[in-house]
Amino acid sequence: MSAYDLHCHILPAIDDGPERAEEAFAMAQVAATDGTSVVVATPHARQVAAHGGRRALDQWVADFNRTSRGLGIEVLVGAEHLLTMDLIDDVRRGIAITLNNSRYLLVEINFLQYPPYISEALFQIQVRGMVPVLAHPERQATIQKQPDILADLVECGVVSQVTGGSLLGHFGPEAQRSAEYLVQHNLVHAIASDGHSPGSYRPPVLFEAARAVEDLVGMAGARLLTEQNPQAIVSDGTVRLPEAQPARRILSWPGQR
Repeated sequence: MSAYDLHCHILPAIDDGPERAEEAFAMAQVAATDGTSVVVATPHARQVAAHGGRRALDQWVADFNRTSRGLGIEVLVGAEHLLTMDLIDDVRRGIAITLNNSRYLLVEINFLQYPPYISEALFQIQVRGMVPVLAHPERQATIQKQPDILADLVECGVVSQVTGGSLLGHFGPEAQRSAEYLVQHNLVHAIASDGHSPGSYRPPVLFEAARAVEDLVGMAGARLLTEQNPQAIVSDGTVRLPEAQPARRILSWPGQR
């Protein structure tokens, strides 16, 4: 496997990722050993702004790559944005940080509430030429109960990124059921680690998650979600959903297993 990890809090002393540089380099080693070749550093955008903004972020990533040379991994620039109407102002002003300077913008929404402005905010991002990448929808309480919400967003061109740990039960049974269901029903474009540390707490690994995806949609689907689509995103290319999957429109939640 040569995975591309689109969502990882690998830079030290910025947000809730590693506190020290040594931990960040250990994360890079863990990711490389697991089979990841490219990691997009996605600190929370608000913390990036508080620590010097885009120019500082570019320098942090450049320094990280220079210091970690030899580990067999490349770190790219990105950020994770909270999806609010304020983000639209950042998009208009050209200061929203996309994934590796592509048109793909990583966004997250509140885990417990689904604000009424979400569809409008995503539309405003799209009309300005960007493609929203919705992080960890399987952990969002409303989408867990009503996956047709995500089906509508995907139908409108939103890219869906599930966290690998959700497929392994690391975020509880509801997130695992939701992740499996979304993958099986053709609503996921990419799997990412959302890594935060080199140890047992949210490490930057994808191999076991890729095996879980393979069990659900086959080897071709697993490669698409962990390698091909993520590579297309950082290259500003085109993503696609796995083939020969059930119709993306979901009318009801399947209930407890």
